[in-house]
Amino acid sequence: MLLEGVYRMMASVPCPECGAPTSEGELCDECYADGLDVAALSDEIEVRVCSKCGSYVRDGGWTSHGEPLPDDELAVAAVKDELGVHVEAREPRVEVSVESRDPNVLRLGVETVAYVRGYRVEDERRVRVVLRRETCPTCAKRSGGYYESVVQIRAEGRDPTEEETERALEHAYEVAGRDYGDRDTFVTKTEEVRGGLDIYMSTSNAGMQIARRMTEEYGGGYDDTATLVGEKDGEELYRVTYAVSLPEFVPGDVVSTDGTALLVTDNDGILKGVDLRTGRRRSVSDADAEKELIGRVDDAEEATLVTVSDDEVQILDPSTYETVTVQRPSFLVARQGEEVEVLSTNEGVFPVPNKNS
Repeated sequence: MLLEGVYRMMASVPCPECGAPTSEGELCDECYADGLDVAALSDEIEVRVCSKCGSYVRDGGWTSHGEPLPDDELAVAAVKDELGVHVEAREPRVEVSVESRDPNVLRLGVETVAYVRGYRVEDERRVRVVLRRETCPTCAKRSGGYYESVVQIRAEGRDPTEEETERALEHAYEVAGRDYGDRDTFVTKTEEVRGGLDIYMSTSNAGMQIARRMTEEYGGGYDDTATLVGEKDGEELYRVTYAVSLPEFVPGDVVSTDGTALLVTDNDGILKGVDLRTGRRRSVSDADAEKELIGRVDDAEEATLVTVSDDEVQILDPSTYETVTVQRPSFLVARQGEEVEVLSTNEGVFPVPNKNS
């Protein structure tokens, strides 16, 4: 009986705050919860914000969004990033509201509600958020014309077409924006120069990607040359020039080669197209006979079929208005008196496939 009484006394040591019975004289659960700071937060938070692009420092590095965050959202995000919740808090809920704002200073109210040992605990406080405007490293590079690579878009024996230069620009901005999502990858500038287009990129890897894409799409090849331009933090800095050489002939060209008038449909290192004399498909490698541009399919004109047979047709030449006899290619399906598309060249007149075929 005596021991039972001792045990009851030991199990009923009062809480030093409210006197409720506890096992060892520590704070009871309710008093412990009341005295616990469930939220840890500084009275003032400083946020470094780029005045040019709206990016801000988070977790030690610059971050950005598609559009700059409004000051209110930026301040709320900073508070939520800074806020720490006690390890014993359960089901925490945090509400942050902007109570007042000046151009670079915002005052926010922060309410945290959680449960500690089964008791509801509330924490309310006020925080001052200071927005420090500056220029981020990327914007500093942009404004300073920083670049690590130049992509030179050229073509063998001709100027690049408008389509090719526009496609090169599309690749450049895709690499800078969508494909990498890297703040340090951007288009520094573009220049139309004699013989083509120069694209200046902030990284050498971005330049390489553009060169690869262009040659994969249009054929040809590229060379790269690195030039030492300085040193930073003990490392040598290089600028790389990617010299892209697109093929001499492009789809739509009519090329004379080895007795054939070839309408080019593709050129990925091997010239592919339609023989305008026979209508058959043909491929010509670089090692084959010499090639000469004799026209463009866009220059074709309408002409009247005077006569039609299985093997030949007579056409009224739109240039000389004389009747000429040519071999009938397999793609030519027309009757006497109808209009067909023909191309006049220094090697003769050739029917060409319908533009819709």
